[in-house]
Amino acid sequence: MKNIKKHLKKIIILLLCIALAAAAWFYAFKPLIAKIKGEVVSPADIVSVEKGDIEVVFKGSGTITAKQDIKVTSKPSGIIQAIYVREGEYVKKGQKLALIKPGRNEFEDYKALPIYAPVSGTVIKCLNQDDYQKDFSDRDLSLPRLGTFLTGSYDDAENPTCFLRLVNMDTLIIPMYVTEMQVLKLKEGMPADIKIDSLGENAVPLKGNITYISTQMEKTGRWGDNNNFLVLAELPRDEKNILLGVSASLSIPIEKKENVLTIPANALFEKEGKSYVFKYVGKNKTERVEIETGLTNDQKVEVTKGLQENDRVLTELPYGESW
Repeated sequence: MKNIKKHLKKIIILLLCIALAAAAWFYAFKPLIAKIKGEVVSPADIVSVEKGDIEVVFKGSGTITAKQDIKVTSKPSGIIQAIYVREGEYVKKGQKLALIKPGRNEFEDYKALPIYAPVSGTVIKCLNQDDYQKDFSDRDLSLPRLGTFLTGSYDDAENPTCFLRLVNMDTLIIPMYVTEMQVLKLKEGMPADIKIDSLGENAVPLKGNITYISTQMEKTGRWGDNNNFLVLAELPRDEKNILLGVSASLSIPIEKKENVLTIPANALFEKEGKSYVFKYVGKNKTERVEIETGLTNDQKVEVTKGLQENDRVLTELPYGESW
């Protein structure tokens, strides 16, 4: 048993020595040899400094909601005596929706009062959080039935019973929360390209714009542990079959420059607050050059000082260079 442990210990030590030797070869001796020989540059890593356009785009996401979604309630508490509309029907402002008989039972002799549509819109059933938690077979997908008791806004102003919703789907909105740094770059009226996530990458972008930017931070996140600003993007429906509640992604151009010097983003190396590139000077040699940068996105970096058009730079560190 002792001999086995002794041999096992030797094997482990041997494997560690091999690993250390391999690491030393790949990360120290081999790069040093390559640097002495001048083999420091891979041709595939060389790119040219070019003039072109660069654009910064804000990307966000949210859930599509109707711009106007009104909960219709009864003013007096009472029992529904008649319903004149059905779900999915479009009604006009001032149209009679139902009759409600004030009181808690049929024996209270009060005159029935009409409930009118406060706005024009499509009739949709009210749903509360309890409905979402029920099994589908237990959900009531219809409007309230005749004889249902509604708590009115006169009797309980803070929590009247929702009779139905009137939704205007001519214009849709996408609410999203953005950070303090992001909100400073957004302005009302900015155009937005909007894609419905479920349609995939090949979906044709829809055209919308930013219509509201909050000036006050709100608590967001599941536990209210984030502070962000509410931003609303507006999307005309234009007879497109867009459903409420689906997820959408937004792209909003923030800033663009044309015909400026650019390099790929992976050609930029930063250290101690300064920006550098490795300029290829020929004969397998490079020179580290400090540069100044301007507009930057995920793919390109604008170069304002330190390089000229057609200079060549590396997108990877020269072999043997530590950073």
